Amino acid sequence: MLRTVFMGTPEFAATILQQLMFDGLAPVAVVCQPARATGRGLKQTASEVETLARNASLPVIATANINTPENIAALKAFDADLFLVAAFGQLLKKEVLAIPKMFSLNVHGSLLPKYRGAAPIQRAILDGQPLTGITIQRMVLKMDAGDILLQMPTPIGQRENAAELFQRLAILGGEALVKSVRMVESGEYTFTPQNETEVKNAPKILKEEALIDWTRPAETILRQIRGLQPWPIAESKLGGVRVKIFDAEVAPAYGDLAPGSVTTDHKTSLFVTCGHSTALSLTQIQLENRKKLETRDFLMAYRGKFPFQNMG
Repeated sequence: MLRTVFMGTPEFAATILQQLMFDGLAPVAVVCQPARATGRGLKQTASEVETLARNASLPVIATANINTPENIAALKAFDADLFLVAAFGQLLKKEVLAIPKMFSLNVHGSLLPKYRGAAPIQRAILDGQPLTGITIQRMVLKMDAGDILLQMPTPIGQRENAAELFQRLAILGGEALVKSVRMVESGEYTFTPQNETEVKNAPKILKEEALIDWTRPAETILRQIRGLQPWPIAESKLGGVRVKIFDAEVAPAYGDLAPGSVTTDHKTSLFVTCGHSTALSLTQIQLENRKKLETRDFLMAYRGKFPFQNMG
């Protein structure tokens, strides 16, 4: 059996690592980002990958920089054939990529060469793509530019948000990586170079992208709402207070109202006029410092006297 070292940090990577272990392909060691302070108490919390690895009694390197001489020496001691990387959060320099006897494989959440970069899952939804998938690629110094070993496509659901798609692609990524390792073990595999003329980049999501511009069409705003989950969540202002919008549906426009105009029956429905004579029916929202609510429950708090007429 091939000796592998797995590198990853968040839940996405933990799901993939779990699949490797389930299929009898547990790595000889795991590398992840170090524990970080979380919550109001700023308690040091280990990543999902570190927790899973330690529970399985796997050797763990938790480091903020895998490229240091000390870490390079530690990696060499594992005598790995392959490095397997999924959502690790660090770039591997050439000294690290040169360590495994064969090569390093990366699990990427898109059908490369489309959506190279930090946010392929969110960007695919923001762009309204009907299809995405998993690519297993041979790692090179240039980000996400390595030759392709395997791809597994999947459609994006019409109502699927990025958080839901993350979960599905993590499972698919585990399946794809297991299949890839088996292919390498058998010697029956080939690499296909990426077509550089088809490259589309997927830069990281910025907090500023959360602010909704109601002059845009409803369908575009809906993609923003679904694409910016689990972070930073699309938002606007209602009565001067920030409101996060978790879900909505495209709806018929109400007359000739200006973008951002609010229409409600004060009981179950809350509509916002958008650009291009379109509208959104908000179905799940959260006022700042309040809990997330379905629209019916949100309106109930105003007892039939919802006072706001505009978003933005």
